[in-house]
Amino acid sequence: MPEINVFEPYVKNKPIEEVLETMKSIQSDIKFIKEYIRKIEIRKQLEEEKQKEIENEYVKPTPGWFW
Repeated sequence: MPEINVFEPYVKNKPIEEVLETMKSIQSDIKFIKEYIRKIEIRKQLEEEKQKEIENEYVKPTPGWFW
């Protein structure tokens, strides 16, 4: 005959508690993913700004009266 553990209902998580724990972990994962995407977007934006600055620094020679 199997032994009956009297404390099992108190030790074992209820199904709703398990769901809540998984939801918390999923929420933290989503938060991490959002922050990572923001960082990538900011990097791209900074790279584009650097490219624009480099393009604006280049001065095209204008044909003057001598040429």
